[in-house]
Amino acid sequence: MAKIEYSRALCAKLFKAANPPSLKTGHRLTRYENGDELTVDITGVHPAVKGRATLVIDQFLGGGFAGQVYRCRLAALDFPEGQTIEGLAAGKLYAVKIIIPPSSFSLWFRNTVYWLAFQGPFSSQVNLGACRSGLILQKLVRRAAEMKFGRETAVKDAYASFWDTHLNAYGEITEWIEGRMWLLEADDELKGRKNWRSISLEQTGSPEYIAKRRFMDGMVRLLHDMGAPEFARQYEWWTMKSQPNVMKRTDLPDADGPAGGLCAIDFRAGLALLPWLPMSPGDIKLIFSGIFKRRTLVQFDRCNTEKMKRFLDAHTEIFADMQPAIREFFEQNRAYRRSLPDITHHGFRLFSDAGLRKEIRAGLIDGYRAAGLADEAFAEKLDRGGSRFTLFYLSGGLPILGKIIRKRWGNTAYREHVSAILTDSGYRKTALRAHAAAGLIGWHRTGRVDEKHTETLLVHPGLFLLERCTLGLLPVTVHRVALRPSRIRDRIRDGWHFLKNFIVSPEFREQWFLNEIARGERDGMLTAEERADLERVVKDPFIVRYLKCLGIHFATVPVTQIVSVLLGTGWAVWLLMNGYSGGEALGAFGLTVAVFQITPISPGSICRGGFVVYLILKERNLRDYIIAAPVSFLKYVGYLAFPLQMTSTYPHLARFMASRWATNMVHVVPVFGEKGALLEHWVFDSFFNCPQKFAKWAAPRMRWLLSGWMIAGLALYGTVLAVRTPDLTSPQGFNLMLGTVVIFLLPRLLFYPLMTKKKHQAAENAKL
Repeated sequence: MAKIEYSRALCAKLFKAANPPSLKTGHRLTRYENGDELTVDITGVHPAVKGRATLVIDQFLGGGFAGQVYRCRLAALDFPEGQTIEGLAAGKLYAVKIIIPPSSFSLWFRNTVYWLAFQGPFSSQVNLGACRSGLILQKLVRRAAEMKFGRETAVKDAYASFWDTHLNAYGEITEWIEGRMWLLEADDELKGRKNWRSISLEQTGSPEYIAKRRFMDGMVRLLHDMGAPEFARQYEWWTMKSQPNVMKRTDLPDADGPAGGLCAIDFRAGLALLPWLPMSPGDIKLIFSGIFKRRTLVQFDRCNTEKMKRFLDAHTEIFADMQPAIREFFEQNRAYRRSLPDITHHGFRLFSDAGLRKEIRAGLIDGYRAAGLADEAFAEKLDRGGSRFTLFYLSGGLPILGKIIRKRWGNTAYREHVSAILTDSGYRKTALRAHAAAGLIGWHRTGRVDEKHTETLLVHPGLFLLERCTLGLLPVTVHRVALRPSRIRDRIRDGWHFLKNFIVSPEFREQWFLNEIARGERDGMLTAEERADLERVVKDPFIVRYLKCLGIHFATVPVTQIVSVLLGTGWAVWLLMNGYSGGEALGAFGLTVAVFQITPISPGSICRGGFVVYLILKERNLRDYIIAAPVSFLKYVGYLAFPLQMTSTYPHLARFMASRWATNMVHVVPVFGEKGALLEHWVFDSFFNCPQKFAKWAAPRMRWLLSGWMIAGLALYGTVLAVRTPDLTSPQGFNLMLGTVVIFLLPRLLFYPLMTKKKHQAAENAKL
């Protein structure tokens, strides 16, 4: 996916316009921009010393349900004399997570699931106890990792917590890890993975895959031993999205080898696990385990404190210097658990324990303040309890209206804001422009609107409201094209120029290849040594031939879409001309396009395969195309034809090109398509390793396999003739015959004899 380019200066202008001085209640930031400075009061994890830090945002790395993540440079650090936090030093890079998603939908979904689980606001964002206990637990697990894995570096270090007054959320400063996800490894003996617990890493073609699985299994066992089974969900293999929570460090001297440098990096859960809402296959097992083993209906980050105390007591020598942090952990964890109604755990104690109710009320009020539902004056009234608090709490259960009622009731500034909108036309215009500016920030960041259109909508906020209720409901790409249809023309023009240069210019192809392998090194798909090896052979005739064929692949990509649209349009027009309805014609068009998407062989793939056959005949060389020829005829996976062909010659390049294809395909899948997740590896295995394995098995049996394939094709052709009796002189009959010859007969009658002839000639030459 192309990176969205947007104007940071324009975003700053929009934020200023969203918060004019006359506005009674402003719009908050949703996230920071690269280059922004963040000055915060920090508290160390261990020791818990207080200080002040200035962080400069180096890069926004993205955000999920658990929060938004930045790479920051620590510009300045100020502590009382004689105090410091080990690991923090001005000038170094750190990872900073602020526990609020940048996406409004992610924030709503996360908070809704959490409220269903615990009947309160998302605690890690607004509750000091949740923030501190989570960070201290990470520090304790890091120390325990020294026993389990022989090194503390197996867990990312945690340094400090802080409260962000701009986003109204707690944040954390942790170690910045230089590293990568796993390599997608070429392995034609996948069955070895079944013995992942015992197989030697030297005896498998997937050493990094197996090493990572063993490490994650070790993390799960360690967390269970420490009494943190719900945190272990972050590393359960079969959730299928936990694999990115472990990176392979490249910043340590002991990071060599498949198992070296593996590091657990995520200790903040994003979504609560509800018994009726499993979000992955692995969650089903965890739900049953929680209900029947631990007697818990919902799961998130709860610890078994008694088991944890026994673990810490059993290893006092390891945690001897961490006793203050351990005491704080149990204090903060208790405060955190007692800040939520959490009826599945507190049960009837909510009615009998007045102290618990008071602590829950205080925790809920903290959440109301952070969300802007209650100002300080109203929060003091709520803290007295009584019917006011009860009604305020219960009103939150009303869909949509609940939040509106609470803000009108509990926030004086918001109440005055709404009143002024209704009674003051000048203020109404100001508020409308501020609302448009706030909405345009997100639109511009995601590429919905360019700078020019953003400026137009800012000046005319009424147009923004109209567009928001119309085009704003469409997907981003459709919205962009609807605003400027010329984008399609520009895209076609740019694609044509790229294709033309790629086909006719050897220098252009070579530079493209060098850029791709450079990206491969940055993404962790190639090592520096592998990249250097490939750069040295960029002019190899085999590589040159591969790049030429890749140009033909690029050229054939749109063929199927063009043919399907033309045929669908022709059929639809014919139906309309013969008295059929518009709905029937539209259905015929859609059916035609859909059929072309699911057929295993398409016009584009036939063009690609035909070109490969042409090269075989022109060069009288089957050996260099024996695998690429049949695979090229297949739709979607035809791009893998030459990576599969070059496996024995350039295994690094073959693995890299197949990896790039697999990752580009799978990243469109929500949640499970995350880079480094299990689905990515499954796609790579399915379209690269499994064909390699089949080719290895089929090589000595090729004659019989192709003969059987030919007989099956002739039988199928005969069956069709007997059942349908098509006219062989008609287009349908001719296409049926041609397809049978190309798909079923040519592999046995042409490709196989040419291949065996080449082998015999090579053997004779070897004897001479």
